[in-house]
Amino acid sequence: MNNISRIAIITRHEFLAIAGKKSFIVMTILIPLISIACLGLPYLMMQFNKGDIETVAIVDESGRYGKAITDNDEFRFHDITPIGTTGLHEFYKRQDGLYAIVVIPADIDSTLSVDVFSQNAVRMGLQSYVAQCLGDTVTQARIASYNIPGLDKIINDSQADIQLNCVKWDEDGDESQSDAELASIIGLVLAFLTYMFVMMYGAMILTSVVEEKTNRIIEVMVSCCKPIELLLGKIIGVGFVGIVQIAIWCIFIGIISAIFGISTVASDPELIARTQMAGNIDADTGNMINNIMQSVASINLSGIAACFVLYFIGGYLLYGSMFAAAGSTVDQPNEGSQATIPMMMFLVLALWAGIACIDNPDGTLAWWCSMIPFTSPVVMMVRLPYDVPFWEIALSIAILFGSALGIAAVAAKIYRKGILLYGKKFSWKNIMAWIK
Repeated sequence: MNNISRIAIITRHEFLAIAGKKSFIVMTILIPLISIACLGLPYLMMQFNKGDIETVAIVDESGRYGKAITDNDEFRFHDITPIGTTGLHEFYKRQDGLYAIVVIPADIDSTLSVDVFSQNAVRMGLQSYVAQCLGDTVTQARIASYNIPGLDKIINDSQADIQLNCVKWDEDGDESQSDAELASIIGLVLAFLTYMFVMMYGAMILTSVVEEKTNRIIEVMVSCCKPIELLLGKIIGVGFVGIVQIAIWCIFIGIISAIFGISTVASDPELIARTQMAGNIDADTGNMINNIMQSVASINLSGIAACFVLYFIGGYLLYGSMFAAAGSTVDQPNEGSQATIPMMMFLVLALWAGIACIDNPDGTLAWWCSMIPFTSPVVMMVRLPYDVPFWEIALSIAILFGSALGIAAVAAKIYRKGILLYGKKFSWKNIMAWIK
């Protein structure tokens, strides 16, 4: 049996050992559902946390601004101005269900200060709502106090909200819409996915190595194949698990999009226009969808997807080799977390570097971090939506795969020695000796 056949057998064994478990199938299905649920969870929690409508009393000493505070979905306001501010605490205690008392002083125009009394800490929702209502009304009163006809209209007309329409030129001079915010979002999502996948599947390799070493299964496996074959088969097998899992998630997203018609509506400007004319969506929403789709169309999604796959493979091979080598130097699963600290530090550093490069994706930090193999799989994801020159991408990928192969060769030397040694604490001196 040749080397390729043995690697294929080990790859198949590793794949089935993980993908054949019920837990893998369940988590593959649950993770997209949990992700969707998490998107709507904050809204549901806010709705659930609203509670009953609270009653708030108002004492308007100014005689002008009390009516500016109107009822909303959380509070009901009642004017008790004739009672005055004397004995407010006694009045509060006598009123069953009264949440707070808002006192608007007579000199609010100069002090811009309002008092809110309550038995408990006042909710932020009440504070912000009262401040907004009174702030707008006091502003209008100050404008009117100048006795200049039409001053409020002049001020409103003079306020300018500038909207920037970013347009890209291609080499032929054709124009297309661009959106830096959308590019940043796409880059951040891809960077986080790369970080998460590399960390997750790298941890799978480490767990598999530690389990086989602890159970002494590795001794039987080494008698049938070389350690380097075992290492490559393990990395490739877990990699196939990742590819299958990602493919299932992509199919799941495609099915959800087809069911709700997201892709059809979003990609058809005429359908958006007809929906807008029918009154199903307003003009602002229709224009926003059109602008978003024009911005998406200006981004080379197919090229980004291809680069994402290449960087994921390169990053996984690089870090997977390091995780395997780290797993071979420990005897117990609880020791594996300590051995992975250097890899985790590199991954966290890569993620923070990617976040730091959002504002200037062509800066010096972004360029170097997209060339350093330990950070390039994450940082380059942030830069790709901004049309990185092809030569930079090619150079970065070449460095990444070259370094990954070099790291794999070094990891194989550590793996070959470490997997057969038990009950011994290894130092960096031992590991360097194995490498030499």
